[in-house]
Amino acid sequence: MTSPKVSVIIPCFKAHSTIALQLASLSDQIDAPPFEVILVDNDAAQRLHEAAAGYLHSSAFELRIVNAHEHQGSSYARNVGISHARAESLLFCDADDVVSRTWVRNGHLSTLDSGFWSGGSTLLAEEPFAAGLEAVRRAFDTPPPDWHAPTDKQPGLLPVLMAGNFGSFRSTLLELQGFDQGFAYYGDDNDLAFRARRAGHRVPVAETVRIGYRGKQSTRQRMRRGFHDARARQRLLIVHGITSQSPVPPWPVDIARCLAATILIPFRRSVSPFDVTMRWSHALGNASGALRFGWPRTAPPSTPGLGLTAPSAHHGNPSEARTTA
Repeated sequence: MTSPKVSVIIPCFKAHSTIALQLASLSDQIDAPPFEVILVDNDAAQRLHEAAAGYLHSSAFELRIVNAHEHQGSSYARNVGISHARAESLLFCDADDVVSRTWVRNGHLSTLDSGFWSGGSTLLAEEPFAAGLEAVRRAFDTPPPDWHAPTDKQPGLLPVLMAGNFGSFRSTLLELQGFDQGFAYYGDDNDLAFRARRAGHRVPVAETVRIGYRGKQSTRQRMRRGFHDARARQRLLIVHGITSQSPVPPWPVDIARCLAATILIPFRRSVSPFDVTMRWSHALGNASGALRFGWPRTAPPSTPGLGLTAPSAHHGNPSEARTTA
């Protein structure tokens, strides 16, 4: 097969039931340059080869499966994927989402234009995914977007990067030492975005590089996400020594404000109990992060680049599982 111009990297953990739909969405790309898809197996028990077997003879891309069993976490898995990529232009998506029909083309053009970017997304309920690819596409990809250049829309201290939909040059990610496994489950993408901007790279938003993703929509799930996001943000601020620049108040002040908001619920009809509940999830996450990673300093060490090796070390490696079109 022609050497790929793009490498699509998909970390896979408990992806057996979802990866086929994502591979189907990559199989009908419009005007895509030659590309490979690298599934990074981060769970030895998930039977990933079995789930992806239907794409062994795809004419759309070369499919490779590489193992990343030594550590769990998307940070490590993505770094392993970067190490195995053969193209300079890298695109990242998740195993349980669906990409637009112009995703590979628009993502590659965005990388050529900006070098490093974060994509757009549409939150979807579970029903379209259960109904199949066309149902998901009707919900967010009609019509598939034409390309336009990414735009700078993130002037704040902490740029946001959607790890499940972003792109970069491989050389840029090697320069930045890839993802930090210290943020293995929350915040690794925003940590990478902060380090990229600090190194002089833009972090624009590529709205035409679009995915549909499964949202965690129950109150409990949203509270859990808010807690862990706030906790990860505190770690990022502490690790990079920028706590004093944060717009978030110190955690005791944040807790006090939540207490006041809770007491005033009966007297303020404009504030719903759900809003206050979400404020509590963030306030408790801020407090947990400040105490866990700030004082006392008991934070786990930062490990950027874990799993990241010279790409040439893996090319032609006979131990690598490979399925080719």
